[in-house]
Amino acid sequence: MKEKCGVFGIYTPSLDNRVIPNVINGLKQLQHRGQEGCGIAFDNSGNLNINKGLGLVNNVFPVINNFNISTNKCIGHVRYSTSGKSKINNQAKLDECQPLLGNVNKEIFYLVHNGNIPSVNIHDTKFIINFIEKSSQKNFEDKLIELIETIPCAYSLIIILDNCLYTIRDRYGIRPLCIGKYKDSYCISSESCALQHYNLLRDVYPGEIIKIDNNGLNTIYKSSKSQLSICAFEYLYFLRPNSICDGLSVNDVRTNLGITLANNDNLTIDNDFIVIGIPDSGIIAAKGYASKQNIQYKQSIHKNINSNRTFIIPNNLDRIKACKEKFIYNQEEIINKKVIIVDDTIVRGNVMKNIVKNLWLNNVKEIHIRIAAPPIINICQLGIDIPSCEELIAYKKTIHELKNIFNVTSIQYLNYKDLTTLLPENSYKECFGQKINDKLINW
Repeated sequence: MKEKCGVFGIYTPSLDNRVIPNVINGLKQLQHRGQEGCGIAFDNSGNLNINKGLGLVNNVFPVINNFNISTNKCIGHVRYSTSGKSKINNQAKLDECQPLLGNVNKEIFYLVHNGNIPSVNIHDTKFIINFIEKSSQKNFEDKLIELIETIPCAYSLIIILDNCLYTIRDRYGIRPLCIGKYKDSYCISSESCALQHYNLLRDVYPGEIIKIDNNGLNTIYKSSKSQLSICAFEYLYFLRPNSICDGLSVNDVRTNLGITLANNDNLTIDNDFIVIGIPDSGIIAAKGYASKQNIQYKQSIHKNINSNRTFIIPNNLDRIKACKEKFIYNQEEIINKKVIIVDDTIVRGNVMKNIVKNLWLNNVKEIHIRIAAPPIINICQLGIDIPSCEELIAYKKTIHELKNIFNVTSIQYLNYKDLTTLLPENSYKECFGQKINDKLINW
């Protein structure tokens, strides 16, 4: 079972009845990273407790004030499974929701995990727990060191053990993980957007193991084999625009992607053109594109208030249905216009096909698709939900073929070279055709 999720945790030196509600609120801020299930684990008078369920955070924890429990530590998780196992029964799905429990020397620990480990044939979070439990190292921290030196990727972890939190990011930093601080309290989150009242301290470094207890925050280990190779899809799609990840503003990255896309465009512009960004992750790139091209920007496509992310819906039939209901169109702004629609990526193409169909129904003159990333032409072995290349709309397709498939006037993607200059130097880009580093899967 591969995972691509969100993790969150809080440690404070003294007991506080706000810790659990703050963790639940943090998970709400990470809901875009997983919609299938969620859960929390917390310390209650020396006993570890767990609450989890299927569905959105608001559904699983409708009244957070019900958790009127004073604790000094709590961790949480929102789940997006990428295994393609959407047909398993609800009990099995619930069992796979995190946090998950481990046992070392009769001492219970709870763990949450964002990422996935290639080349394992069991639930990868359970694999991590089994590795820790079976490690020959006697000391728990030595077990974690063995983990990080043995398994290269992909995992961002938060662990509750005894009276402390541990947080770990794999040697390649495939998935994001950051630290926030407020007075003497610390917060660990997949994204800085969820830190809320905490000040962003820094990212957890690739290959770093951190311990947080009453002595504060301390790095107990940093691997000498570490190299930042964060997934490119994080900056393009998953990360919230108000997040800062590994020193880069997501908003700035997406703006520059749109500007660069415009720089490469040879479209002849007249006064009939407008630019529309596809909500939500395409809007910033679209505004960058429009600004560079000096074309009027109109947010004429609006997300249905009841719609969630369709890309991470596990079942394809449900995904297609959701795509049809996802957007609302402002006909007055688009009728008789030449429309340039800008999005972050195109994966399966379901969303884009429905948008194009509805734009023609609203009597536009032309439709030009502009994508602020290269074509997605390969499956991802590190966490994106694509079981086979055949599901990818751009797989083995020419630009001309894609133009006809989408029934548009023109279509253009950002080229691969430009993408590499705008993202961290060694970012992981297997979905765009980059050959995966053998060290990541052969260990």
